[in-house]
Amino acid sequence: MDIKQFQKEILEVFSQMDEMPNRRKHTKQSALIHLMEEIGEIARQVTSEFHRLEKFDKENLGTELADTLMFIVVLAQLYEVDLSKEMQESISRVKQKIAEITTS
Repeated sequence: MDIKQFQKEILEVFSQMDEMPNRRKHTKQSALIHLMEEIGEIARQVTSEFHRLEKFDKENLGTELADTLMFIVVLAQLYEVDLSKEMQESISRVKQKIAEITTS
């Protein structure tokens, strides 16, 4: 799935959630709070891998990574950031850095 299709599906799901009764619509602030919560859950899994191996759950880590990506997409939408364009530019910057390092 390409990033634009991924974004579209996530935004459709979140739009449906926002319209549910007794739910508050996602805002920039709530999306950031949820994103930070998901990052904390990733940190818990990574820490568990090294310090409490019995609590490490790779499947849960994958879930938390996906949840984090979803909130990044929502936050980007709320700020009208074109993630597809930004990702391409970011990849180009990394490739340029690699080229500079390997040719020096």
